[in-house]
Amino acid sequence: MSESTPGGTSGVSGARAAADTVFAYLAALLVLGIVVQFFLAGVGVFGIDGKDLDKATSLDPHRALGHILAGVAILMFIAALVARTGKAKIWVSIVIALLAELVQSALAGGGENHHWLGGLHALNGIIILGLAGWMHNVSRHRLGFMRK
Repeated sequence: MSESTPGGTSGVSGARAAADTVFAYLAALLVLGIVVQFFLAGVGVFGIDGKDLDKATSLDPHRALGHILAGVAILMFIAALVARTGKAKIWVSIVIALLAELVQSALAGGGENHHWLGGLHALNGIIILGLAGWMHNVSRHRLGFMRK
């Protein structure tokens, strides 16, 4: 049974179909990675041990995974372009990459002197999770979750 949704994969084969499947797996990976990211943030914050936030090595795994997840979002963008999945997937994947890499870094850096920016860093993480969850939801038919 094939999907016939706008931007779907009805009648698509070869590289486009493979790229669409890759996109779906990357979306699932991104959601899982963001959940782990929240865990690492908690571990890092409670491991600061009186140091300045920017010098706290307990946040290094959180920082590293953030950059990796931005890379995953960029790969999602490339997969969406190859698969020609539709404007929504293309735009949302690039928005996720920008929010994950540029905005999160700026908010985290600004949070040193302005705590409300640190709060926006956490809120932006929730927005990224919501967008990634939506991407996973619209792509999960490629992973076989919707098969009967």
